[in-house]
Amino acid sequence: VTGPPSNTDALYGPLNNAAQLQRVAAMVSRLPDHASVDAGGSALDRPGFFYSPTVVSALRPDDEAVNEEIFGPVITVQKLSADNTEADALRLGNGTPYGLASSVWTRDHARALRVSNALNFGCVWINTHIPLVAEMPHGGFGHSGYGKDLSMYALEDYTRVKHVMSAL
Repeated sequence: VTGPPSNTDALYGPLNNAAQLQRVAAMVSRLPDHASVDAGGSALDRPGFFYSPTVVSALRPDDEAVNEEIFGPVITVQKLSADNTEADALRLGNGTPYGLASSVWTRDHARALRVSNALNFGCVWINTHIPLVAEMPHGGFGHSGYGKDLSMYALEDYTRVKHVMSAL
């Protein structure tokens, strides 16, 4: 893709440096043969470090793209069949060492809340993905970091509490 920036550039922007662009491109280039790149899958031919928004499906739980944080505009999709149970979905979702963010898509809000509670991720969105607001904490579990950004919880990372007691 060549030419001026598109509307999606305003939504996603470039990656932060050449090394990260190369890292994302290399991860996509190493996808296994059973994976399907359904959209995107390449760097954009324009100034900056742009990589096209990419959707990868048909991945398996042990694939690298499922088990490594890509930190680029790449989403991996693992589909369950109608024969799978909610427990199967949770096992698949929680089967990664990372736990930054996840999303649950369903028309059944009670199910969405139940599944959200069982997912081991620092942020779970229901029927959406990626909106962040300053009032809500954002941060991961597992190998996805320590602490929280945004909200009052982030202040704890910058606070040093000391207890001093003196008997006079």
